[in-house]
Amino acid sequence: MRKIFGFILTVIGIFTVFLAVKGLFSAPEIAQEFENAVTVEDGRLDPANEGKMVIVSGTLESDQQLQDPLTGVKLPGVAARRVVWTFEALGSRDKEDYIKWDWMEGSIPIEEAPYYGVNADTQITTILVAPTTIGDFQVDSNYFTEVSLSDDFTDYNENDLKAGWYLYSKDKEAEYSVSQEEELPKKTKHYTPETIGEPSKPWGAGMQKISYRTFSPEDPMVYTLVGIQKGDTLIQDANINVPTISEGALTLDDFMEETEGSVRAGSIFGIVIGLLITLVGLSKLLLFRGCKE
Repeated sequence: MRKIFGFILTVIGIFTVFLAVKGLFSAPEIAQEFENAVTVEDGRLDPANEGKMVIVSGTLESDQQLQDPLTGVKLPGVAARRVVWTFEALGSRDKEDYIKWDWMEGSIPIEEAPYYGVNADTQITTILVAPTTIGDFQVDSNYFTEVSLSDDFTDYNENDLKAGWYLYSKDKEAEYSVSQEEELPKKTKHYTPETIGEPSKPWGAGMQKISYRTFSPEDPMVYTLVGIQKGDTLIQDANINVPTISEGALTLDDFMEETEGSVRAGSIFGIVIGLLITLVGLSKLLLFRGCKE
C-alpha cells in the first residue's frame, strides 16, 4: 500500500512540475494576447471597437441594491459571495473512537449550468452580482468570480429576510449567518461503537446555513477590466486563462506586466509544491524498498 501511495504521489508531483514549467514559459505568450487590446479613454463607448478586445479602467458602480434572491438579505456594493455551510462529518475517527462533526464551506460549482457560479437562486455557494457599470459599459457578471470578497458581512436587517429564514449571531465561521433552521448545531464529537459499521449521526447532520462575504469598505472600487466590446457590454473573454480584472487604474503596459508577473508567480509556486510532493512520494518508495530489504 505504501509503495502504491508513494508511486501515486511521485506521478502527481512530476505532473504538477511539468504543468508549472509549461506555464512559466508561456507567460510571455499570454501577455502578448493583450498587445492588440484597445485602450478605452474615460470608459467611453466607441462603435469602432465593436467585437475588439478593449481595456477599460474606472469605478465599478450600480444603481440597484444588491439582494440575495434566495434569502432576501440586502448587501452593500456591486457583488458579494454567498457561502453555504453544511454540518458534516470531518472524516476518520480519533483515538477515542469519535467522529468529529463541523460546518464545512461549500465551493462554487463554476462548471454547472445554468448559473456557472453567478446569481444562483438555489441554495448553493455562488457570487451575487448587481447590474454593474464601468464608464459607459455594462459589466459581464462573470468578472466577479475573479475578485477578492473577504469581508464577513454582519449588518443584517431581519426585516429583509424572506419567510422561513432566521438570523443567527456569533457563529464560529462568520459573525452572523442565516438559515431555515430554527436551531443550529455546534461543533461536536459523536461516539461510534465498533459494533456499528457506519457512524451514527448527530441530530444536526446535513443542516445548512448561509453567510456572506463582501468587498472591503475601504476598497475604492477602481478596477481595470479587459474584455470584448459587444454593444454596450464588456464581455469576459472565455479563451483567456489569466485574470481579466485587476485592482486600480492600469495602462495596457501595466496590465500586461501584472498579468505576466502573476502567471510567473503561480508557476513558481506550482514548481515548489510539485517538487515537495515528488520528494514525499520518492521518500515513501525508498522507505518501502529499505523495509523490504
